[in-house]
Amino acid sequence: MNVSNTPTAAFPSTAMVPPMVPSGPARKDRQTVNRIATEQAIVFGSHDHLVGIYHPTTNAVNDKTAVIFVTPGMLHNAGPFRLHVDLARTLGSRGVASLRFDLSGIGESLPVGSSGRSIDRASGEISQAIDWLQEHHGIQQVILFGLCSGADDSIHAAQQDPRVCGIVAMDACGYPTRRFRWNRIRHHYLPRLASPTAWKRLSRRLLGKTSATQWLLQLLPDAPSPNYSTMPMGTDLREFPSRNIAKQEFQRLVDQGCRLHLIYTGGVSEIYNYAEQFFDMLPGVRWKDHATVDFYPEMDHVAILCEDRKKLVDRVTERVVDFAEAS
Repeated sequence: MNVSNTPTAAFPSTAMVPPMVPSGPARKDRQTVNRIATEQAIVFGSHDHLVGIYHPTTNAVNDKTAVIFVTPGMLHNAGPFRLHVDLARTLGSRGVASLRFDLSGIGESLPVGSSGRSIDRASGEISQAIDWLQEHHGIQQVILFGLCSGADDSIHAAQQDPRVCGIVAMDACGYPTRRFRWNRIRHHYLPRLASPTAWKRLSRRLLGKTSATQWLLQLLPDAPSPNYSTMPMGTDLREFPSRNIAKQEFQRLVDQGCRLHLIYTGGVSEIYNYAEQFFDMLPGVRWKDHATVDFYPEMDHVAILCEDRKKLVDRVTERVVDFAEAS
């Protein structure tokens, strides 16, 4: 099959539209079909190896600015629980076009292209995505949205490409502060000292499963099972730059006029646990009112709950529209 760089030729949009569209009471369904029909699947990149979905908009707040969604980890361009889809469509209704695509080796994008560190490869592919937007839609600057490793890739890519005018980074880097350590002791370690279950586990490790130990453990009451309101965080394998390098990177972004909005959730409480930590952990950076932070301790890392996802979509949309208007 011949696949070109032109969106309409790559995946004909008519294939997405049913031959008959209901009328009358099904008006809402018809609007949904029409909206999806305007979304364009594209193939681009130096090796025609990257696959994405372009979301156009009408009545653009800034027809020279668009959003690019950077995939987190090994997830494809729909994002966790279709977060990127919800964001792209909401932004489209608010006058901001966007592109969500798979980095090489993820989803439908082929594992070809430059070698080396994944963060450098992602940076190059984000620049290729900006090139496509510039060539086909006259976009001159972009706002990046990234979650987890997508946040790391976005911050790194903005260092390399001055066309990045804004970043919304969710659960980005975190460095300990004095207040962070105290919160960690107070909310993480002290409750465990009062937990019979924690003492049971410690006793088993230290004393072994002797009959005397078993008798002693039976005297300790069982603690109730934890009542999670969201999904607990799993093991994280990301590596952050040193604090000094992070300070230099953020200062460089601010100096070049890049606007920043950081979102931290309770899903990364092992690195971030209070609202002002971002500014406290990077002392000396002159922010020039270019950085804002939201802290949602009740939200998990990927906003699995519908109400959390809606809250996130509304807030990100608000900040992106502000960035697009300001740029």
